[in-house]
Amino acid sequence: MKNLILLIAIGVIFSLSSCTKETVSSMAPAPVTPATTPQSVQVTHTAQLKVASDFNWKTTKDILLTLTGTSNSLVEVASTNNTVYQRAYLSKDLAYTMKLTVPSYETSVHLLYMGKDVSVNLSSNNIVYKFN
Repeated sequence: MKNLILLIAIGVIFSLSSCTKETVSSMAPAPVTPATTPQSVQVTHTAQLKVASDFNWKTTKDILLTLTGTSNSLVEVASTNNTVYQRAYLSKDLAYTMKLTVPSYETSVHLLYMGKDVSVNLSSNNIVYKFN
């Protein structure tokens, strides 16, 4: 019991001594100076923004991906940095269609199927791929 009280007291002392108070001046961000341009305008409302009429506001794109496998196995659709977007079970010689949502900057994906790694370009909204 004596040891337990001693351990608790030491723990409280360490926890209180590790706390430090920072002054407001050390936490304040550095002042930002606006960039100087010939017609520098300070935008305060979103209505003041000038955006091209053909600007695409979407951050993702939808792709219809139809896959056909040569045997019953799992397929993974992954990004170039190996982030798995979707997994599916392919049955032998049956087409499987999935709706794949990827970031709009993505230009290709990897199909991982039975030890194979196939790169597919996302040049279309409708992609059909058959594994050999």
